[in-house]
This record gives sequence, C-alpha cells and structure tokens, in this order.
Amino acid sequence: MPSSDNKKIEEARANARRLIEQGPKVFIALFILTGVAYLAGSVYTRSYFSAFGASWVLEEVPIAIYFSQSWIPLLLILFFGYVATTNLTLIEGHGNVTTTTRFRISVAAVRHGPLLLVGFLVIGTLLSSLDFIPAAIGLLLIAIPLLLFLLASALELLVVRFSKGDRSIDLSMAYLSLVVIAVALYVVPAKLGANWARLDQQDTSSLLNVYLRDDVTTYKLLFAAEARWYVFPSRYEGKEPRVKAVAATDVSFTPVQNGETLRGH
Repeated sequence: MPSSDNKKIEEARANARRLIEQGPKVFIALFILTGVAYLAGSVYTRSYFSAFGASWVLEEVPIAIYFSQSWIPLLLILFFGYVATTNLTLIEGHGNVTTTTRFRISVAAVRHGPLLLVGFLVIGTLLSSLDFIPAAIGLLLIAIPLLLFLLASALELLVVRFSKGDRSIDLSMAYLSLVVIAVALYVVPAKLGANWARLDQQDTSSLLNVYLRDDVTTYKLLFAAEARWYVFPSRYEGKEPRVKAVAATDVSFTPVQNGETLRGH
C-alpha cells in the first residue's frame, strides 16, 4: 500500500511539473493568438468600412472602440481548440500519442484540410463576384470553424513531433497548412467584411433606420462612437452611399411628423 501511495504522489508531482513547464508555452500561444485575432478583426473592420468608401471613419474612432470590433470570439475558440486538441499536459507523459484516434483525425485534417479550405475561399470569392452575397457570407462563415480545426490539428502534429522526437511524422503538410491558414486569416475577414458591407448597403438591411434634425431623409446607422455617429442615406445613387458624421444629439429614431423638427434621442 505505501508503495502504491508513493507512486501516486510521484505521478501527481510529475504532472504538476509538466503543468509548470508547459505554462509559459500556453501563455506564449495565447499571446500570439491574441495578436492574430486583433489583426483579423482589423482586416475585417477596414474591409467593411472601405466597402462604404469610409475608411476615414477609422482615423476618427478611438483605438479602444476600433479594437472592440476584433474577433474576440475567434481568439477564444482558437485558443481553446488548440488546448483541447493538443493537450500539452498529456503529450509528454503518456504512451504513444500517435496511435490515438484523435491524432489520426488530426493527421487526416492536415492532409485534406488545406485543399478544402482553399476550395471554400475560391468558391466564396466566385459567389461574391456573381453578387450571390448571402451565399458567399454563409460559405465564409463555414470556413471559419474549418480554419480553426485545421490550425489546431497542424499545431498538434508540430507539438507531438518536437516533444516526442518522432521523426516518422511528416511535417510538410503541417507547414503547408500553416501557410494556407495564414492566407485564410487575411482573406476570410477581408472578404467577409466586404460582403457584409454590401449586404448592409441595401435598403432592406438590418441596420437601424435613423433620422436627423431638420431632415426628412431616412438614414441608416453605420457606426456609433461616443458623441459622433456615422450615417448614410438608406436610398442613394451610385455604387456606394455617402457616409457622414453627425452629432449624437442630432439623431432620432422617430421620423418627422407634420413638419415638426426632430428632437434628439
């Protein structure tokens, strides 16, 4: 019995040491993925406003509000997907990881995932060029979880290869996956932002209708940043609407009635 208890204590200590050793790696991964998430959010936001011809809005908006548009959910899914798939605390201490079903799924994902992801991007771009905007947005949204799963799988191969020293693992497809992922992390948010902007430019878009003081025109609320709000006419001529900045106090959600002047909201 005492020997069994001692063995359990030693295993617990070994697991604790692994957690301590792997902690910095997890924090580094979290830091990197945070940067990636903010960059993806930045690409999406710039692409969205550029489609309105209003990139200048980002020069006026405080940086804190600007970064609030980044893909924080993407960061969380990316990080937890990475931890759940690679499970760094177990890789170094238990058996042959390469024989597990999870690892085999990751290998299959790395082998076939890049081609599938490229296919999604190409078809999404084609649909966008043909003005099938909702279909293009739907396809790009489906590409996001595929991208995350492919990233987690590629990272697992890298971790197992370098932690176990198993030279039988071919990393060529993992490196190719990372290249495709790097491209997709730019293309997906850029295309998604542009397509979503085209959807929001329509008179039937889900953007809120607003009205300005002494103006009977119906506007759409594009973005609100503290005291300055950015609006555009719900109906316009040309490829893109004219966006303008107005004071928040001059905006109302109630239209002019009987010639009365709008009151601020």
